[in-house]
Amino acid sequence: MGELERLLPDNLRSAAVSSGHELVLPYAEALRAIGIATEHQIAILGLEAFEVQKEGLLTVDYTGYDRDIPFTGDWKAYVARSQECLNWARGDR
Repeated sequence: MGELERLLPDNLRSAAVSSGHELVLPYAEALRAIGIATEHQIAILGLEAFEVQKEGLLTVDYTGYDRDIPFTGDWKAYVARSQECLNWARGDR
């Protein structure tokens, strides 16, 4: 379990589904988790949107993982990129 997972309130963690070593959160909880990460200076590098199906989770969209996002030495600026993930999640693409 990573630092963000430890910081999430129990109600957010209990709403999650596990996918490998990651938590999959419903939309509203994911937005809240991004806010918690930003407050605690944890960088969000990307998001995935899933559709729950009988067979499991189907990825329907994603952002961030296919981009090279170098860390340039400014952690606050790096964490501020989380706002891009929040905008993507809200549909501001």
